[in-house]
Amino acid sequence: MQYSSRLSRWIHGWKKTTAEELGLMRIFTSLFLLFFLLPGEGIQHFAWLSSLPDDFYSPAPGPMRLFSSFPNLVFFQTVHTIAVLAVIAMLVGYRTKITSITAGLAILTLQGLIYSVGKVNHEILIASVPVVMAFSNWGLRYSVDEALKKNVNKEAESWPLLMIALIIGFMMFTAGFPKILGGWLDPSTQATYGHLLNQYFEKERDAFLAGAVIHWNSPFFWELLDWSTVLFETGFIIAVYRLSWFRVFLCIAVLFHFSTMLLLNIAFLPNFLAYALFLNWQGIHDLLTRIWRKVNKRAGSRAEIQAVFFFSGFTAVMFALLRWASNRHFVLAHSELTLHEAAFLFAAVAVVVFSALGFVWRGRDKNPMFKT
Repeated sequence: MQYSSRLSRWIHGWKKTTAEELGLMRIFTSLFLLFFLLPGEGIQHFAWLSSLPDDFYSPAPGPMRLFSSFPNLVFFQTVHTIAVLAVIAMLVGYRTKITSITAGLAILTLQGLIYSVGKVNHEILIASVPVVMAFSNWGLRYSVDEALKKNVNKEAESWPLLMIALIIGFMMFTAGFPKILGGWLDPSTQATYGHLLNQYFEKERDAFLAGAVIHWNSPFFWELLDWSTVLFETGFIIAVYRLSWFRVFLCIAVLFHFSTMLLLNIAFLPNFLAYALFLNWQGIHDLLTRIWRKVNKRAGSRAEIQAVFFFSGFTAVMFALLRWASNRHFVLAHSELTLHEAAFLFAAVAVVVFSALGFVWRGRDKNPMFKT
């Protein structure tokens, strides 16, 4: 009984949350999904999948085994349309719990079919975030549900954030533990350098620093990266115990992904959808509100709502411009990386650096990354 009580206190006390910050999380998550992370590469991609022979259909163990072959194009279009409409409904907060779950399941269905050709990308967080966060009641504020008074007797729940943290920690552990079995800690081999050679020569990923370090044959340096990677990935699950530890590991994760992008030209953008949930959204909300009140000389809850609407519109416009520029291939034209992937990773590093400086100069209690 005592153990059960301690576990309950840990689950519900791991992070404090408010309806306001959950509302901002929902808006940012929905826009991120809409502009950058919905599965598939357009109608031509779905048409190609639907035209493949039955022998090419090789799903992983799971519900996709219910299909004997790739469905027709109409099915792909229908599921994709459901995903888009559900994410839009999640964005505006209409029947938020149902539409969040629907969005996640539709995305998961598309992912399952897309990866049934044999190659599987590790993008489960794209579907997991809306499904799990549906139970946080993140439609309490800044939503159609709020306007229609459908949130009576509901409270902001923080345990879904702990669930997302556990998923991230488990994913990292399952990436790190096989590296131990695979010999990453063997000082006579340098696995990171081997991956670099493969990415550079086999897959021709030569953007950023790849060309500069490809001939840097320093066993000590590459072995240090091998050990650091294994310790970081396997230690992530332990860091979930406390929010402050977990945020430190998230900062390390951002730097890890950034270095992976610079050296191996791999961005892992879907992970950042989950990482972004652990920003200090309450602090961002309060800052937006203060700025709006100061600029517009207004007070009260109306100014707060207007500030959030401005944030939503501004973010949507910036995402649209970034997606447009990314599709035009103004930069990284000959790379598998995209402009928006690079932009988000550079922005994430800037947030980490800002947080580190804040930790040094202002202390933990005033630092936006460590404040609970």
